[in-house]
Amino acid sequence: MNNKFELSNEYALVRVLSVKHYTNNLFSFEIARPKKLRFKPGEFIMIGLIIRGELVFRAYSICSPTWSNTLEFYSVKVPNGLFTTFLHKITTKSSVIIKMKPTGNLILETLRPGKRLFLLCTGTGVSPFVSIVFNHETYIKYDEVIVVLTCRYSQDLQFFNNKLKQLTKVSYIRPYTKNKLRFYLSVTRELYPYIGRITWLIKSGRIITDLMTYNFNKMDRFMICGSRQMVFNVTKLLKKLGYNRGAINNPQDFVYEKAYISHFKGKN
Repeated sequence: MNNKFELSNEYALVRVLSVKHYTNNLFSFEIARPKKLRFKPGEFIMIGLIIRGELVFRAYSICSPTWSNTLEFYSVKVPNGLFTTFLHKITTKSSVIIKMKPTGNLILETLRPGKRLFLLCTGTGVSPFVSIVFNHETYIKYDEVIVVLTCRYSQDLQFFNNKLKQLTKVSYIRPYTKNKLRFYLSVTRELYPYIGRITWLIKSGRIITDLMTYNFNKMDRFMICGSRQMVFNVTKLLKKLGYNRGAINNPQDFVYEKAYISHFKGKN
């Protein structure tokens, strides 16, 4: 590594332990977890690559449980995206740079106490919610946890389906999820048992009907992660329904990751 990129204690150079490709554009990878790194479920860290002589960082949600010895991330290769084009090519012979201080708004502390937690996401926006559903405190705080994930095609659901299978094998978490964790997977560009975008699923009442559950009420809480347009549409709808946006210093009814929204207009 070139001396000009000498790292301070704020950063760590870590090995890539595994890479898994689900489609031509969707992939996940695991890296070694520095012993000093601590995070809350739902937080993200900055991952860096040296690209054409420059150190470039992007925000990535941590998919791993807080007790894992590794850190896992889920990514999409953005067409003509500088960072993800290089990231897509990493192997177990690669290393990446990470900033050692996780942060983010998608943590349970940003929400007021409630009964039902909806985790609303599209595509790779499911990443922070994987960590949250592997967290036993989530099920202590809520009577029901419902993951609503919308993708373009059914093959795009592979990563999350794999995580659900893993969850059933974790004896520590399994008792907490019993009769509490539910999920609603829909696609938008092919036939599938559930079809439609999240805003339509909520507006039409379809999601309530399909889940055979009660209507939205003041004890429902929401976390939102996905494309800029999806986050805009869903938060606008939730505000119209009378819910308020929360923050770490002001817990409310729903929250989204502000850092990602600013990134969507930038480079990928």
